[in-house]
Order: sequence, then C-alpha cells, then structure tokens
Amino acid sequence: MPSATEKRREELAERVARSLEAGVIPWQRKDLPDTPIQSAVSSREYGGLNALYLMEKCAEKGYDDPRFITASEANKNGLYVRKGEHGTVLEHWAEGSDGKMKPHGYSVFNVQQLNGRLPLSEKDKPNLEKAAQMLKNAGIEIKPGSDVKEYRDAIKKLTVKVAEETGLTQYVHTPELAALRYSIASTAAMRGAGVPVEQSEGAPTKSWANSIKHDPKQLSKAARDGSLLAGAVLADMRQKQEEQSFQASRERAEAQKGQELVSEANTIPRGLDSNLPNADLSGVQESVVAAAGKAAAQVNDLRVSASSREASVGVDKIAAARNVAKEHLGKDAIVTSAQPGRTYSGKILGILGGLTSGPDKAAIQAIGDNHAILHDIKNISANANLKIGDDASLAVDEQGYSSVQAKDEKLSQKREGLRR
Repeated sequence: MPSATEKRREELAERVARSLEAGVIPWQRKDLPDTPIQSAVSSREYGGLNALYLMEKCAEKGYDDPRFITASEANKNGLYVRKGEHGTVLEHWAEGSDGKMKPHGYSVFNVQQLNGRLPLSEKDKPNLEKAAQMLKNAGIEIKPGSDVKEYRDAIKKLTVKVAEETGLTQYVHTPELAALRYSIASTAAMRGAGVPVEQSEGAPTKSWANSIKHDPKQLSKAARDGSLLAGAVLADMRQKQEEQSFQASRERAEAQKGQELVSEANTIPRGLDSNLPNADLSGVQESVVAAAGKAAAQVNDLRVSASSREASVGVDKIAAARNVAKEHLGKDAIVTSAQPGRTYSGKILGILGGLTSGPDKAAIQAIGDNHAILHDIKNISANANLKIGDDASLAVDEQGYSSVQAKDEKLSQKREGLRR
C-alpha cells in the first residue's frame, strides 16, 4: 500500500500530465505569482516538488502572493490562519528512529489565508533593470528597452550553458527529459531574476506527459534537478555582483582603518616634550594611509585564502564559500545554497562562522566534481563534531537550516572503491 507521500506524488504527477497533454505547462501558468514561491519568514525559495505543490495551490485558489508560512510561524508573528482555511502539505525528509531518511508531511498556508496582510517589498516584484544587471554579471548584454522575450531567451540559453558546464543533466537519457529540466530551471531562474513568465511555444508537452504517465517518478526527478539547475543559474548571474559587494566591503574596511591611523597621527604632540615641535605631518599621514590600506588588503586576502578553515563573521558567506570551492574543486566550481526539504551527502570542504554553533554557522559541502552546497547550520552539536574533510549527510529543514544527520568517515573510501 503506497504511503501518504507516494500517493500525493502520484496524484500530482497525474494532474501535471493532464495539464501537459492539454498543452499547458503548469509552472508557466499566467495565474501564478510573478516572483518565486518562497517562505514568508526567511524568503527562502521553495524547490522541487514542494514548489510545484504550492504553484498548484496558487493557481487553484487564485493567490497572487508567492509567500507561504506555517501556522506556528504565523502565530509567532501575531498573525493567525482564518477559520476554515486548509493548508498545503509539503515534504520534509528527516532521519527516522531506524537511521533511514524518511519523508514527513507538514502544512503551510499562503499569506492570503491569514487574518492580516504582509506587504510585498519592491525587491519581490518583477524588475527588468534588475534582470539586465544580473544577465550582465553572467556576460550577457541586454539593450535598454529590449522586449521581454529577449530576457527570457537569454535565460533559457544560459540555463542550457550552465547545465552543460556543470553536468547537471548529463545522466538524463532522452532530449525530452533534459528539456523538461531546462523548462523547470529556466522558469524558476526567470522569476528569481525578476522576468515575467509566459508559456513556452513549441515545448514537447505531450512527450513530457507520456514520460510522467509511464513513470510518475520522472516528475519528482525533473523537479529536483530543475531546482538545482535554477540555483546554479542564479548563482552564475549573482556571482559578479556578490564579488563586487565583497570588494566594496573590503575597500570600506581599508579606508576606515586608514582614517583611524590618520586620527592617531594627528594626536602626536607638536611641542612640549615632543622631538618634532612644529613638524609637518602631511607626508607622514599619507604614508600611514598607504601602509594601512596595504596591510588591510593583505589581512583580508589571508582571511579569504584561509576560509577553508574558518572565515571571519564579517566576510560575505557566498564570496567566502566560492573561494573555498575554487580552492578544492577548481576555478570553474559553482556554489549554490541548500534547498529546503533536501538532504545532501558529500565531503565537507570548509566551515564558516567561527567556533560557535547556531544559525550563523555555515558549511561548504562538495556534491560533485565542481559543485558545492552552502549550508546554514542550525545544529552542529558536540556529538556531531563535524570537521573539514568529513563525509556527512546534511538535511535541510523547511526554514533552510541544515543539521547533521549522519557522518561516516568510511564513506569516502567506499566512494573511491566504487569509482575504481
């Protein structure tokens, strides 16, 4: 007898197949919110099948707000679910008492089901200027005033390019199933970049429907891979922006340090017991500023190069994680954020955030030859004793925080044996 999770998955697959047979791509419907389906509390985007469950709910109920929240989170924020409202059941995978990973259902509600409204900020609305800048970061120039179709086409091409570079679809056996992943990924990337979505023309929807009807698991696999690919595409579009932000932060730190030293230089006494009673310190100050800037730059470079051991809290996590990944996986390494409801296994490349545990702690985990995941760690317990070099399984909860589920020092040896 199928479990409740399996039954929900099969029912969703059946509905998606019917929609595709009718030529309608469910994740590109006109009646969906223009921005990513996300948590109302953390703003983290839902991925995989959970995103499809919530898109379906938005289309069914006419919700134009992309944010969802659990009843307990709503209560904590002084909001309550209206009487008679029903939540949408999502999947969360966690380790059971037998040590095996099992799915657990939990319910979320759209914010339009609450007794109060949470206003959307401007950053949560479609914005082609933002999209143009993000595409420029990825090396794609879009002329001002261009039709929105050019933005969509650019993101579709970038999705295929990133998939080929990362090998995220190399194991897919048919072009149609690869195209299904590209469709899910590029659509999610469009919403993440602020580009309005519309139905793609000429998509092999009937082939997709036949594949899903023949094997309903093809939908969950495509949703999983599509979400992962979308994260890689958005990371590619945000990389330069994040690096520029990191560089600007470093320059501000250098300038601040220089000013502090200038202030100290200005306090040198100009008389009484001083050996330089009326000295002109302008040249000294310039030298101090230059030396301070050089020293600050060297300190920050050392912090970044040492981030595989421990990055300072002030260093941007994504920038630090990317440096760690490049150090271990090569210059073409990509870093994407851990997705809610997922479990990742692989070698720990670095741990950020100092010696304390809690939500400020972060870990970089290799999950492929050139792909790493950045985890926000909710609980690295003393018993877990997670260290750089460990092979571990990290599970991500609905809030996007990861916890150590299992650690096996022999895992790497097993993997090496399988590769040989």
